[in-house]
Amino acid sequence: MTGSSFSSIQSHMPNAISSKIPMTMKDGQVVHGTIKKLFPNQTAEVQIGNQKIIAKLETPLKAGDAHFFQVTKSEPEVQLKVVAGPLGGNTAVQQAQQLLQAMNLNKSSELQAIVQFFIKEQIPISKELLLQAEQLIKQLPANISVREGLEAIQKMIDLKVPLTSNMFETILSGKSTDGFSSLIANMKNVLQQDQILSPSSKTLILQSLQKVGEPFNMPVAGAILGKQLEILQNLQLPTSTRLPILQQLKNAAILPSEATLNNPVPTSSKQALTQTAGEIVSKLIQPNIENRGGAIEQVRQWIQAQPLLTATQKDQILATLKNGEVSPNVVAQSLVKVFSEQSQKAIFMRDLNGFTPKDHLVSLLGKGSSNEMINQSLDQVSLLSKDLSFATQRNHAEQAVLSQLDGKAFEHAMKEVLKSLGFSYEGSLGSEKENVRQLANQLKPQLVELLQMSNLPNVIREGAESILGRMNGLQLLSGENGPQHQLLMQIPLEFLGKRMDATLEWNGRMKEDGKIDSEFARIMFYLQLDSLKETVVDMQVQNKIVTINVFNDDQTIGMIANQFKASLKDGLASTGYQLSGVFVKTFDEQKSNALWKQKNTSIEQGVDIRI
Repeated sequence: MTGSSFSSIQSHMPNAISSKIPMTMKDGQVVHGTIKKLFPNQTAEVQIGNQKIIAKLETPLKAGDAHFFQVTKSEPEVQLKVVAGPLGGNTAVQQAQQLLQAMNLNKSSELQAIVQFFIKEQIPISKELLLQAEQLIKQLPANISVREGLEAIQKMIDLKVPLTSNMFETILSGKSTDGFSSLIANMKNVLQQDQILSPSSKTLILQSLQKVGEPFNMPVAGAILGKQLEILQNLQLPTSTRLPILQQLKNAAILPSEATLNNPVPTSSKQALTQTAGEIVSKLIQPNIENRGGAIEQVRQWIQAQPLLTATQKDQILATLKNGEVSPNVVAQSLVKVFSEQSQKAIFMRDLNGFTPKDHLVSLLGKGSSNEMINQSLDQVSLLSKDLSFATQRNHAEQAVLSQLDGKAFEHAMKEVLKSLGFSYEGSLGSEKENVRQLANQLKPQLVELLQMSNLPNVIREGAESILGRMNGLQLLSGENGPQHQLLMQIPLEFLGKRMDATLEWNGRMKEDGKIDSEFARIMFYLQLDSLKETVVDMQVQNKIVTINVFNDDQTIGMIANQFKASLKDGLASTGYQLSGVFVKTFDEQKSNALWKQKNTSIEQGVDIRI
């Protein structure tokens, strides 16, 4: 399969969640309808699409006949004029030709395909709309099918956006399930080769593109920092091993200038913003000795309740609180020791306040606990780790991260990539929670600003427009459709030389209170993997019963999946869901299903008109 899109796969899978919006009548539109009942005064009940209306007819008609009607008046009552019909047993091709003839339009293959599609999807037709759609279909890229183009036009009509070439390309890009990583890589390449842009402009965007491709950079940096501090605290190691690390961390302002080999992490009275290990230690540095007892008890309770620490590690720290004279420095060093270990062993775990071991470790360095301060410190560690002297530590840290990849890890990666890309940039502008400087570091606003340059080389302009088109397309395709809600996200991931495009399509319904109904949903993952290639995971939830279909052409996946069914079933049960089954199929097996046979059927060969 090549050039996959959401619609090309999902629309032919069973049990898709969908809803139809009631058709809105406008003067001049042409609709396909069937006379259901006749009333006096040339009034009739007409079935149009999925709804029935009472309309006044300009000429007497017979009940049961189907016609093309033009809306001559929509208010206060709908008035209809017959354009073509009765249609009787005409095929879809004949009906399309009959309507085009009645509207004095040529019978080009594009217009016939458009009319047939509009009839099937119950889209009101106008002469202007048909001509606009024809121009868009004529300019379809070679790798996009006519059906995919028509579905993009349908979405534009639903969204009530102009049928322009730019908007058409944006929607098509948003519906694509692959190639985002390639767009990012191409943008990097053209920027690196460019000789026109200022170095500062290029560097800023290249840094943002690099962040998009390194969602695990902060966890890796945290593991490196943990290892470095572990080495510094090991007095059994020679000075020649520890001193270079100490000096480099001090030069990068990660450790304070007063740090020494005997006291690498001096205690600081600097208050952290929330309940971090740094704040706990600062409670012991009280100017008023009367508060010492209460502070020690607070520290003891915090340690006992800390889920990031093992029982053995808790005992080690609590032992330092049993002495009559509690040394804040001893407690701090003990906390540095255990959180250095956990920064390598429990990389993606979080406590009840959402902090990871690396967050606590950075707070113990007197850096506070804001995301900005933590990221600044870890950015410095990441830069240092590119030094050849840290190469071994970086390799070990990357392997540690790789060995701990799980659902939490990929949740972290998805959030980091979406944030770096700036998917929610527009929505964040009005939020007081977001720092304006942080928003400016996101890729989307940087590319928007780049496109304002008058002397921008065409190759860079095309690269920037391609990335923005993909992001804008995904945003346009996400949204509410009556009680239904759809969310589309695409995340280009790169780690340890492996590159993949992960696309998520979530469809669900909203409850009366406006909240998402967690008992009914459909989640589809479209993955372009380095080894497994194209993979689709279709998860359907009905009354909290979960059915999972995995599509891939690798015959061994079924045997591998069987090993994880029991743990998956237990995991779902722990959250109140029941696993119905996991079914692994090749794409050829799915295509042989009758629901798939429609996928490659030419629209010109005829489609059923569903009334």
